[in-house]
Amino acid sequence: MRPPAPAATTPLTWVLAIAMLVVIDAAVTRSALLWGKTNTWIQSEIDRVYVWQTYDVARKLYSPRRPAAARIAVLGNSRIWFPAREAYVERALHTIAPDLDARVDNLAIFGARIGDLEIVSRHLDRLQPSLVILALGGADLVPTSWGELVNPTGELLSIGWRDGPIPPASAAERVDRWVRTVWPLYRWRRFVRARIEDRLFPTSSDTEFPDHFPSLLEYFEFTNGRQRGAMLDQTYARWRREPTLEGFVRYLGGSEGRFGLTEPVPPPESLTLESPGMIALDQLLARLSDESFPSIVLLMPENPLLDDDPTGRYHRPGFSERAAELIREVAARHHIRVVDGRRWMSADRFADLVHVFPDLSGFQEPFAREIVNALGS
Repeated sequence: MRPPAPAATTPLTWVLAIAMLVVIDAAVTRSALLWGKTNTWIQSEIDRVYVWQTYDVARKLYSPRRPAAARIAVLGNSRIWFPAREAYVERALHTIAPDLDARVDNLAIFGARIGDLEIVSRHLDRLQPSLVILALGGADLVPTSWGELVNPTGELLSIGWRDGPIPPASAAERVDRWVRTVWPLYRWRRFVRARIEDRLFPTSSDTEFPDHFPSLLEYFEFTNGRQRGAMLDQTYARWRREPTLEGFVRYLGGSEGRFGLTEPVPPPESLTLESPGMIALDQLLARLSDESFPSIVLLMPENPLLDDDPTGRYHRPGFSERAAELIREVAARHHIRVVDGRRWMSADRFADLVHVFPDLSGFQEPFAREIVNALGS
């Protein structure tokens, strides 16, 4: 007489196992168990910062948000993350167009570059945006010592059957992306682990980024702590009284040196239409065009103090102009408008040589006007 078959080999066992896996997958990936965290601003522990920032983008894409007639998706990095927070832009939109029912989804991630933004764009069908704004600076199109074209942030969200414009480094990475594509629980496993860790070992500095800063002092204290924030407020006020480039460098605590305070981008002539970053931009804009998502490219503000640096102590002269020229050429292929915001902000609206202040800068006002213009066109 044959012994009974082990339970693991019976079809019923496999059917029950798959059914349980589907239930567990749905229970975790479609509920507050995964998407319930909102206090994702962390003052320290950089390894947790990039996970939570990417988590925040995934939550906006995959956790239901309030419906709205106009849905504006913003792709970019820290240069747009700070001044285009949802609350700032929605308030400005309400002032300019009170009858416009608009929801802003800021999908920016610190350190994201064009490869990361191309990866985020693969998920936009979840939002069905009325308008996509791709916020770019020239440095986002090239790898530097500050980051690659695809960083760990983008890798956490990478899905799709076909290789993107930045091919995977190995067959194993390609298979890993395929598994993430078909299995949501595997796709979000890093976030699930982070949620468990957050429950067991919470970080005291976790908080929500404010919807408004009453003054620069409050901003400096929030981002740098009370003692250092007060010192920065004083040194910034000192620079305001004598607004020179060298005074601004002293406020930042820097000194004269090659690209010490801006991204060390390569010579302008090294950027061409055949550069990997430009190819990634072309594929990103092609996707937006093919999926009929109305889109604009915004060239992000640049600190006009750098005009006083013709010899290139703190930046690479000419790189911004070269990048803007090529961005316009690629965007024209897909009939996508480019808005040049590089001169939107005066020097006193910048927190450093790269980033403008949050709502105190007023960036949200011209930004909202461009949104209204684009939605009306």
